[in-house]
Amino acid sequence: MMKKIELPMKVHAVKLEYRRQLLERIPHGYFCIRRKPTVVITFDPENPKFTSYRPRYLFVHTESGKKYSELIHKYKEIKAEYDLLLKSWNETYCFAPPRVKLPLKKAYNPHKMDNEYFNKQKDYQGKYVADNPTISDDGVFKSKNELIAADALNEMDIPFKYETKLYIDEAKETINPDYLLDFYEIDRCSYLEVLGMNDKFSYAASTTVKISSYSKGKYRPGRDVIYVHLYDKYNFDKAYFIRMVWAAYDCLIPDDALDWGDDNMHLKLSSSDESCGNTTLRNKKASA
Repeated sequence: MMKKIELPMKVHAVKLEYRRQLLERIPHGYFCIRRKPTVVITFDPENPKFTSYRPRYLFVHTESGKKYSELIHKYKEIKAEYDLLLKSWNETYCFAPPRVKLPLKKAYNPHKMDNEYFNKQKDYQGKYVADNPTISDDGVFKSKNELIAADALNEMDIPFKYETKLYIDEAKETINPDYLLDFYEIDRCSYLEVLGMNDKFSYAASTTVKISSYSKGKYRPGRDVIYVHLYDKYNFDKAYFIRMVWAAYDCLIPDDALDWGDDNMHLKLSSSDESCGNTTLRNKKASA
């Protein structure tokens, strides 16, 4: 379940549209008891005759019931995320969210860093073993700052892999980026480097070499690779970290991907009639 986090406008719009499109493609419904546990189908893209006025009832224990139960659980999860995002949008802006042209048009991506690229990468490829690793539910990390970064990424609902392997031919060097992030809604991914202990000369020098290698390989800062500089290992600025990651995601979304036309289906999927009414009222005030 997503937590409420302040998002850049384009990222916020993309997350809404991505989930709206998912909701269009899966059955809707709920669970109840009708002599036995029952799944109720109120919308099925493969069988449009079922509606909220004329639903389909299936006992959960049947073969069809098990199949649709999984789909309805998924629907409820996506719908809850959508409702939270829409509520946050309505609390932030005085206008309805735009539609987004997903999938995005293929933009400049010389390293082919997309969802498929992310899925193919193996994590924990680094050879260095820390004397005192930090262990948590998120995995084993070499420092406390890397653990805090992982916790923040989970809070942001951004999938990641820790220490994949990257060979940069132009630099003739293999490196293990701290993280590989998957911005799955737009089919792009980026490397993330948490550059800590820059108060130590030896570490700062190795940081310079790593950044130079990325530059030789033409990995664009703030897009293909995100640098988060921590100026000593005892101070992790979580708010700064989150801003840097969202800013990179935002940069990967072209402005013309947002469609601000009047026909806005988001309102039809609002979490309640009241939220829809509030958005319409604010739009009228804004246009007055």
